[in-house]
Amino acid sequence: MQLALDTTKKYALALAGGGAKGAYEVGVWNALAQAGIRFEAVSGTSIGAMNAAFVATDELERAKKIWLSLTYSKVILADPTILDKLTKKDFTDLDLRKAADFLANTVRSRGLDISPMRETMREVIDENAVRNSPIDYYIVTCSVDDLKELELRAKDMEDGELYDMLLASAYLPVFRNEPLRGKRYLDGGFMDVLPVHVLVENGYKDIIAVSCNAIGYKRPVDLPEDVNVWEVEPRTDIGNVLEFDPKQSAENLKIGYFDGLRLLYGLQGKKYYIDHTYSEETSYSLLVTYAREFLKATGRDLSLREINEKVLPRVAARSKSTEYNYSDLLISALEVAASEAKIDPYRVYTEDELIPEVLSRYPVSEGVIPRGLQSRLLALLDDDWRLT
Repeated sequence: MQLALDTTKKYALALAGGGAKGAYEVGVWNALAQAGIRFEAVSGTSIGAMNAAFVATDELERAKKIWLSLTYSKVILADPTILDKLTKKDFTDLDLRKAADFLANTVRSRGLDISPMRETMREVIDENAVRNSPIDYYIVTCSVDDLKELELRAKDMEDGELYDMLLASAYLPVFRNEPLRGKRYLDGGFMDVLPVHVLVENGYKDIIAVSCNAIGYKRPVDLPEDVNVWEVEPRTDIGNVLEFDPKQSAENLKIGYFDGLRLLYGLQGKKYYIDHTYSEETSYSLLVTYAREFLKATGRDLSLREINEKVLPRVAARSKSTEYNYSDLLISALEVAASEAKIDPYRVYTEDELIPEVLSRYPVSEGVIPRGLQSRLLALLDDDWRLT
């Protein structure tokens, strides 16, 4: 695989808000670090601000360990069993009386008590190391009293202010909101869930932005011609913002790592990670060969023109191929078949590696085609002919 990013440059990194989804960002960072990507600045909103603190102090392994041990009890003061079931909408064996009491107490208390989060942040983040880091650190939050976004640089903060602003940036509406340094704040995602603009405004030219697909306002940014932004975001479910479950965090670390590889090496695929090596001509040849052999095995012989004008367009529609070339069509069709066959997506495949895996489940000689590609093909066949 060949790197698509220049490792001789230094980059700025923007990390989005997303609560418990934040392990995904550390997974992306893991891939970037392994490839030798270096940073000169980092910005964060909400949980992204906590992760950004680890980037500033270059503590990747520590960040991974913290996420793999981060539980509800380290963030929210409440019964973790009740929280887990309500967060995951798992009402099996749920104690309804305890759940009702929990909800009533939360309303009476004006939100969830996140005092454990404050203590956790003080335990895991070294304020002096962040402030004195050669990597510039920016945090984004929202001042309720001043009705404006705040973009704060660690080097400009007073002693102890970093911990307060980390909490301020993470004040989701479901959390009990208490004054910090005499003022009230809201989660930074209300003003900018993915803080790219603060990096642009401070002169950084090459920016990698990591999204968690969390709810929030994504502030539009007018990019100067000499500024480049690469955005990474999950294409699959990574849980919800309150799901502080080490198992989900481990999964999100893995998903983030592979999405980081997708950016670094220009991997193809929506769900899978494909190191594209085939030319469009080779891809087309394989598609036609498979179609002909499949049709022959099922008692149907179509001309090349019929395959081009009837079969392949329907394969494209069914597999949701979006690029107008045969390389993308082959990869899109492979993904449908691989997903249906439950082939592990968390591996980097070349076409030469993924195609045999798919064909082992769907042998063309037997006239077998993935069910996910069947429905749109029925229209081109006679009424008495079916794909089986």
